[in-house]
Amino acid sequence: MRLVFITLIAGVSAVALPASPGPDVASIGQCPKDCWNESAAQAGCDPNTDDDCLCGIFFDLVTTCVSETCSIPDNLAALDFLDGACS
Repeated sequence: MRLVFITLIAGVSAVALPASPGPDVASIGQCPKDCWNESAAQAGCDPNTDDDCLCGIFFDLVTTCVSETCSIPDNLAALDFLDGACS
């Protein structure tokens, strides 16, 4: 994992943060996670190892499921996560 270091103004402390932008998948709600799992099973490819899958058919399946079954905040969290991964 690549880390980004932020030095505080005092110059004596540093904080390591993950370099990946956007929220962690663990931070999205249960409904989008359920859609994620269902969509992974339907996609016929592995979104964890295949970017074309993640940002193609899987993206379409997840966003359809989330928009039809989840709350607006969950929908936005899922879109924010996927958009960051597929930008």
